[in-house]
Amino acid sequence: MARPRGLALGLVGQGWFPDIGGVESHTRDLARELGARGHRLHALALDTRAGLEPFALATEMLEGVAVTRMAYRYHDHRALADLVRAPRAEERARQWADAAGLDLVHVHHASGWGLGLLAALRTARRPVVLTLHDYWPLCPRGQMLRTDGEVCAEATPERCAPCLRATWPHLMPSGSGEHRGPRGEAPADDAAAADARTRFALECLTNADRLFTPSAATRAVFARAGLDARAIDVVENGVDVGELTRETARLRALQPARNELRLGVLGTVLPSKGALELARAFVAARVPGLTLEIHGALPSYHGDTRYVEELRALAAREPLVRVHGPFAYTELAAILARLDGVAAPSRWNEVFGLTVREARAAGLPVLVSDAGALAEATAGGAAGLVVPAEDPQAWAEALRRFADPQQRSAWAQHATLPRSAKEMALQLERAYCEVVRAQRGAVPALDFVPGTEERARGGVLGWLRGWLGG
Repeated sequence: MARPRGLALGLVGQGWFPDIGGVESHTRDLARELGARGHRLHALALDTRAGLEPFALATEMLEGVAVTRMAYRYHDHRALADLVRAPRAEERARQWADAAGLDLVHVHHASGWGLGLLAALRTARRPVVLTLHDYWPLCPRGQMLRTDGEVCAEATPERCAPCLRATWPHLMPSGSGEHRGPRGEAPADDAAAADARTRFALECLTNADRLFTPSAATRAVFARAGLDARAIDVVENGVDVGELTRETARLRALQPARNELRLGVLGTVLPSKGALELARAFVAARVPGLTLEIHGALPSYHGDTRYVEELRALAAREPLVRVHGPFAYTELAAILARLDGVAAPSRWNEVFGLTVREARAAGLPVLVSDAGALAEATAGGAAGLVVPAEDPQAWAEALRRFADPQQRSAWAQHATLPRSAKEMALQLERAYCEVVRAQRGAVPALDFVPGTEERARGGVLGWLRGWLGG
């Protein structure tokens, strides 16, 4: 039988749509674009529901993607090393990739799977690539933000040990955790356990055939940790905004006239995201007619609920601070239509900043912190304002500037559409084909010349001639 056209591609993450999260939205958009180009898509994610047999696999078709979920509730963690090495999960992932006959696997997050996953998936004929969507390989908490609220510039054993001890005392040598490292070593103390975990994670990253990250700012963080910056390609996330833009405009036209001005904060409420700090600055500024609308899930942060509780308490005292809770992506256009701008007051070094780019697509000005890649969304200040992340007075002044109708109008009129999901998918498709070709010497027949809109002529040789300019 003739081999099907296109690549058989696997996408691995902690979750998959309809799970809520930025990575889940990103992988869904990527899968749609790759599927439209004739590739066959398989996804592997965790199923954290109670009552399932641990490590059992179940597959269903969702939007043209064969989605396999492994039952897992982090039940087997006994040492810090278990956060980065999970042999049973690695074996299940390898079995999944073998059964699907995948040409390439793209790992988007290894939480629950462990970074040993990269070596387990990679074979002589199946390359593996990885996108660094956050700092999880360096920081098990993912965002380089300590339990005391301090943002870390680097992950050192001395800095990590007390933070990890406060987060997972049952995994640390000083608590009830096993004295076991990811290579079977016996760390003497918490600092040694943290060091072993980080060193192992960085070593595992070298097993990827290609590394990607959404921003140069994130690449710089990993370069400071010891990775070769030249080995990490910047692939800016793409966002499908055409439908969002149209629907937001339609719903905005139906909104009744109002006097109050609304600034929104969108996304999961975490200490790293700075919603509470912005709310405090908002209360202090007392800008007439301005309300702060906070939309997003309100989870604990590694079991700590104090941040969310303090935000709720502040909102209970201050009626102009409104905490709305989680929302589905289908509700985003309606939320944006009711806002006059969106803020991202993040304290950690944001890898991308999806919400402010969606806001810009909807014609809203943005106020962002200077952390990580957020500043890029303001188009050099033409579409919004960049504010020092840890400066309450600067945020109060930014709120006052936002309330100026002329300034707000000028920001809103600047057209800055984010990169499309198709553009992102084309860049990744080209990288996939380069890696597969380097590994195998050839690429399966494709419908398009890799990375372009050009139809392939006569299979592999046809698109290769087009690729090489022949």
